[in-house]
Amino acid sequence: MVLRRKGLIEREVCCLIGGMKLISISLFALLSGLAWAETATPSTTVPAEVVQNLMVMTTRLNLTLTQQDRIRPILVEELRQKQLIEKSTLSDQQKFDKVGTNHRAALQKIKAVFTPAQLAQIEDEMDHPAASSTNPGK
Repeated sequence: MVLRRKGLIEREVCCLIGGMKLISISLFALLSGLAWAETATPSTTVPAEVVQNLMVMTTRLNLTLTQQDRIRPILVEELRQKQLIEKSTLSDQQKFDKVGTNHRAALQKIKAVFTPAQLAQIEDEMDHPAASSTNPGK
């Protein structure tokens, strides 16, 4: 279903983006409402991966609508660049390096949108990570 509408902090944002891939997009639609989805034009279609990543960040950091609106195009552009890089004729290592550079640049832009309290929360979560399948805890 497609809806319409550096340092420790960067690594945590990566975890925020990649850590909860099993959350369903339909749950996000229920929680956020579909009013904005009905008014969007095809040119504003947001890939499901971006919607899911934004939902994880919103849930974990309590992002405001304004923050979501500022982060969404950053994620869309990062995904677009990643897809272009993956289709390119670069070597696997060059693709890996270029995707990494692109991702770090996107994280810097995203980090600039966060409040000091949200940045502190990310740092705190890095110091005290929650138990998960990849981090069983102590």
